[in-house]
Amino acid sequence: SRPSITAKMIWTFLSLVAALFVVLPASAQNGFPPQPVPKFLSPTESQKLFQLPEGYSLELVLSEPQIKEPAVAVFDGDGNMFVAEMRTYMQDIDGSGKYNKVSRVSKHMDTNGDGKYDKHIVFIDKLMLPRILLPLDDRLIVGETNTNDLFAYRDTDGDGVADEKKPFYIGGNRGGNLEHQPSGLIWSMDNWLYTTYNAHRLRLDPETGTVRKEGTGNNGGQWGLTQDNHGKPWYVNAGGERGPLNFQVPIVYGALNTGDQ
Repeated sequence: SRPSITAKMIWTFLSLVAALFVVLPASAQNGFPPQPVPKFLSPTESQKLFQLPEGYSLELVLSEPQIKEPAVAVFDGDGNMFVAEMRTYMQDIDGSGKYNKVSRVSKHMDTNGDGKYDKHIVFIDKLMLPRILLPLDDRLIVGETNTNDLFAYRDTDGDGVADEKKPFYIGGNRGGNLEHQPSGLIWSMDNWLYTTYNAHRLRLDPETGTVRKEGTGNNGGQWGLTQDNHGKPWYVNAGGERGPLNFQVPIVYGALNTGDQ
């Protein structure tokens, strides 16, 4: 019997695929050819390439090897810098070992007043991708990935390393994409503590030392959270290449989602 139209089409397609493999060079058949490793610039070389508005300057105060893969930096009342180092985030295309507890929070101090950090200490070690830092009195509030819990760390013997860990707020475990988890934790001028993602805010009772939770609207923030001199929180949504948003109304009412905002 004569072959059907479908059989003819399949045979033609397979013939074209076979011919394609014959004519393609070996490098293309094996994937993309290897590319040269790009030249990485040193911090000093990078500094020379920044373009700043007139009247502004940029100074290097801290760099590798004292820090590795920094994600968050905050300052305490004495000007010391605490840096959350996400040392397991996307080490390869598969994200292998991303939840291994080898990340850390480092503390950096300027001991001679020249404006550059010259003393470096591992303040907290063996963490899972720390993403929240908030200095208080002599404590540092820290939040890790895959949990809503917040813990207060303190150095009690003056060696610069945290040796005390106490619960600050217990919110329970969470999961999901680690890029879509809370960060930020700023103490706003309204005396509430805000984070990204969470549809709630926290408040510390100075008399009892307990933390109170109050529901809010969804703030729409993802990675960035700060506040201006008027106490207005500014969130950054990483989706759709959008920058700061949801600053139009008090965030307690939730994100203001309008077209082309």
